[in-house]
Order: sequence, then C-alpha cells, then structure tokens
Amino acid sequence: MASSLRAVRDREYQLLTEAHRARNKGHDRIAIRLYRRILVENPQNLEVALRVAPMLAWAGEGFEAWQLYRRVALEHARAKRYTECLAVYRDACRFVPHEFEAWRLCAELQIKMNRPDGAFETLVDGRMNFGSPHSRAQAIALLTRAREIEPWDDHLLLDLAGLYAENDQADLALELLSTLACRVSGSLLRRVRLLQLRLTLSPRYLFLWIRTFRRDGSDDRIRPLIDRIHEPAHADIEDIESARSRVRPSSASSREKVA
Repeated sequence: MASSLRAVRDREYQLLTEAHRARNKGHDRIAIRLYRRILVENPQNLEVALRVAPMLAWAGEGFEAWQLYRRVALEHARAKRYTECLAVYRDACRFVPHEFEAWRLCAELQIKMNRPDGAFETLVDGRMNFGSPHSRAQAIALLTRAREIEPWDDHLLLDLAGLYAENDQADLALELLSTLACRVSGSLLRRVRLLQLRLTLSPRYLFLWIRTFRRDGSDDRIRPLIDRIHEPAHADIEDIESARSRVRPSSASSREKVA
C-alpha cells in the first residue's frame, strides 16, 4: 500500500516537473495537457489547479478555467480560509472577467467579510464586462445588487436606468430617472433629461432638457435652438394681432353700410 502511494506521488512529481519545464519553454499546450493529467489523478491538487487556470483562460478555455477557480475557492471556504478564498475569486475576475458568477461570488464573500465598499466596487467593476445586448441581464443583476449596498449612488442609478431603457423596461427606467432628476444637477441632470426625452419623445422633456443648458450657461450653442423654439409662438401672436387689426375696419364699414 505504501509503495503504491509512493509510486503515485513519484508519478505526479514527474508530470509536474515536465509540465513546469514545458511552461518555461513556452510550450503552453503541452503544459496544459500535463497539468490536466495531474488533476485527473489528483483533483485536490489546488496548487496545480491555480497554476493551470490562467493558462486555460489565455488559451480560450474560460469556462474550464472558472471551474478550477471555483473548485479551489470552495475548498478554501469549507476550511474557512476566507482571505485565500477571496484572493482566488479576485484572480478569477481578472482572468475570466466575462464569468458572471466570479463577480457575484466575489462580492458576496466581501459582504460576508464585512467589506461592503469592496463589494460595491467589485459589482460596479464587474458590470463593465457585460456591455453587449446578450449579457445585459447580468449587468442589470450586478448593478441591482450594488444598489442594495449603495441605494443613492447617482452614477449607478443613471447606468441602471440606461440598461433598463435598452432592455425595453421603460417604466423602471423612468422611475429611476424621476428620482435622479430631483438629486442631480449640471451635466448629470442633462444626461437624465436626455434619456427621459429619448424614452418618451415628450415636448415636456424636450423643454426640461433645454432648460439644463440655460441654467448653467455651459453651452451657448443651444441658444439658437431655444430661439427657434420660441419664434413660432411669437410669430403666431403677431399674426393674430395683425389679423385682428385688419378685421376691425372691415367690420366697422359693414355696420355703416347696414345703417
């Protein structure tokens, strides 16, 4: 029994030596194959799992890399080595950034470790890796969780409203934008009003968007647009007054003819 166990260890050491040598020479495919053989024979070799996971990510095998990261993290969590577990999740976020669970679990562990600021930062950073239409739901999920930590972060709320708008959830977007409009000013308010205008195509929000330029006078280029908007109203009033002046004499002359 002891001799067979020693043989297994010797074989693992030999494979590990060959894998390290192949890696140092830049033969990543050979190294990955050897590391995989070690993990097949000894799945509990956490050191090898952490060594090969980044290589798998670089080789385009992101899902397999994430499975190794998660296996190691769970082993650390079972042993209540939470600092080591967090380090593994952070590495996973770095090397497989498009894996939603890596960001979510990293943030949840930080909350468990009473690090809400770190969790918030992790969730917001993770959202940046989910910008395509097919990953919009993951971005919304990360920001929604971040909002539970920081309910009134203006930039987060605006980003979340934009995601709702792109996801055909206009009611949720407008609800967030109405809340933001009471809290922000300057360029941020301008972005809020512009998104409200795009969602509703309402003259009211057009006026409110234009008014954000008039408040701070930050862009004189908007003034000609304001003038053009007001011109028709003034022109209509002038036309009405001129029409009235033309009608009055004719009405007086009509009365004289009747008399």
